[in-house]
Formats: sequence, C-alpha cells, structure tokens
Amino acid sequence: MIKITKYLLFQLPEFYLITIILLVGYCSPFSFTPFVIVVAFIILLQIIFKNRISGIILASLLFLLNLYFLDVLLSEFKEFEAFNMNTERMLIVGIPLWLSNMSVSGVMFYKYSKRF
Repeated sequence: MIKITKYLLFQLPEFYLITIILLVGYCSPFSFTPFVIVVAFIILLQIIFKNRISGIILASLLFLLNLYFLDVLLSEFKEFEAFNMNTERMLIVGIPLWLSNMSVSGVMFYKYSKRF
C-alpha cells in the first residue's frame, strides 16, 4: 500500500502540470495556443524520459513562477478597497491553487533531486 501511494505521489506532479497548462491555454472553440502545446509536449517528454536535470529545472521554474503568482495575487488583493465577494472569490481560488502548485513543485524537486 505504501509503495502504491509513493508511486502515485511521484507520478502525479507531471500530469497535474499538463492539466493546469492545458486549462490555461484553452481557447473557446476547442483550440489551444501554440506555446501551451509546446510546454505540454516538453512535460510529456519529461514523463517519458525522466531526465533528472530537466526535472530539477522544471521544478525550479515552477517554484519561481509560483512565487510570481503569489506576488500577483497579493498585489491584486491590495488593490481592492473593501473586502467584498470578488476579493473573497479571488482568495478562495488563488490560495489553494498556489498551495497545490507549490506542493507539486516540492514533490518534483524531491523526486528528481533524490533517486529512489
């Protein structure tokens, strides 16, 4: 049971990233921006080949992008004059998304920095 959980935990980050990237790049009549397709393909190659160096680079980039995301989230929060429904919705969606992205980044960094 522990080995299955460990296997799923270490396989989840890349699939999560592909899902998030495809959701971000989705355009209305079922089309995707070309940049998003390239990034999803790079992550798919990472799933297939499991290169240690590129895994650490992807985890580090995800970590840095999430720090930027937190900065954007907090600066947008400061722009609201009063705590209203829009502010609450932004925080309810933004904070869990940020936490899940940071945990995925941590798992990826651990996975590729230590060979198991």
